[in-house]
Amino acid sequence: MTNPHPPLFGLEVDQGPDGVVVRVEGDLDYETHRELVDTVTPLLAPGDPARHRPAGVVRLDFAGLHCVDSSGLSALLLLRRRADEAGVRLVLEARPVALERVLVMTGTHGHLTAHEQDSDGQGRPGTG
Repeated sequence: MTNPHPPLFGLEVDQGPDGVVVRVEGDLDYETHRELVDTVTPLLAPGDPARHRPAGVVRLDFAGLHCVDSSGLSALLLLRRRADEAGVRLVLEARPVALERVLVMTGTHGHLTAHEQDSDGQGRPGTG
């Protein structure tokens, strides 16, 4: 049965002093994962002077995330691979319990959160 009122999904991209922040709102699932990939991939493109990433960081802020399914997880893994290839740090911030649970249960937590260190090598609080 199709839900006549699917949950809203939105992305907001902001340039910050430490790089780009992408705020994710709603459900990251089969219906919406492509929008995340299509929005974030150009931010990872190397050598584009129009992209101002002073620290080479793209932060995904999941404070507004409601849930994530396997398609959403697949999108995050794809973005991690593209970020690594481009030499850009991809950071998953403000991860809700639903996302943490998926990352831990699938064994991808360490892989997707491996680059969440400050320049002094210390982990950042609140990023799990």
